[in-house]
Amino acid sequence: MPTYKNETDKRITFAYKGLLEWFPGQEHRLEYFIPHEILGLAMIDPEPFVLRGKNLMLDYTELLIAPWMALEHRIVKIPYSETVLVSVEVRAGWLRMYVGDSEVPIVVDRDNNHVSVYPWDMSSYLVFEADEPTAVYMKFEPYTFRGRERRPA
Repeated sequence: MPTYKNETDKRITFAYKGLLEWFPGQEHRLEYFIPHEILGLAMIDPEPFVLRGKNLMLDYTELLIAPWMALEHRIVKIPYSETVLVSVEVRAGWLRMYVGDSEVPIVVDRDNNHVSVYPWDMSSYLVFEADEPTAVYMKFEPYTFRGRERRPA
């Protein structure tokens, strides 16, 4: 979660998801990024954050991907199911997504969401890259066909 500090001698307020206030010398750790340069705040810790908790079950996950993030924070493990329906979207910006060990990126932007079925043993994780902070929304579901899990051909 990014941490912002008021290093000025004035109170700084920002109205986003509620009213936020920083008094001189005060720090706040937030679960989202804000335009700190415009506000006059210093970002003292840019650690990545998860908008909603990552679930171990097949579920919906939101994550912020930023260019300064270490590789281990840009990898999302896909929960096990023999075949998995992977849905990925961004609402602003764009990012590159690598499925498993693939070296060919899939570009995801607000006009090009990604929905595909993958065998888990070939795609147990996703790796993301972004040139600017970008929120990515993912959903992983077991892929079934007529009540039985569909196997890749």
